[in-house]
Amino acid sequence: MSFLDDWKEWSTAKKAISILAVCCVGILLIAMLGVGGTSDKNTATKTDDSSNAADEQVKGVQVKVIYSGDWSGAAGDTNSMNSISGSGEETIDLDDDAYIVSANAQKQDSGSDTLTIQILKDGKVVEESSTDAAYGVAQVSATL
Repeated sequence: MSFLDDWKEWSTAKKAISILAVCCVGILLIAMLGVGGTSDKNTATKTDDSSNAADEQVKGVQVKVIYSGDWSGAAGDTNSMNSISGSGEETIDLDDDAYIVSANAQKQDSGSDTLTIQILKDGKVVEESSTDAAYGVAQVSATL
């Protein structure tokens, strides 16, 4: 039996988890090479001072996911990558001494709302990526 035959028998959830796992490995490889990338139908932008006054009080390295629905993914640095999941907007703290950071998030629905994932350093957006695709994945990496 070939992989494609097995793939056809898998549930949608198992396929989504498999795709997410492959994306996590890809992000780790990208982070190790120090090269950033984005998925299809994604936009990536780099900004300097796109934070508000409340965020400027925050210190350290964080990953922020912004989406109206459920999402899951992974975030971390070259030392440790952890699974993340949530609903709506959520900010995840990483090690303050993180140097190369990568993260991804995947929509858990077919909605057309935009999912955005950001890497923040001391409350300021360093890198971000977005997707509006159904079950879309946004991935981002940055050298801090």
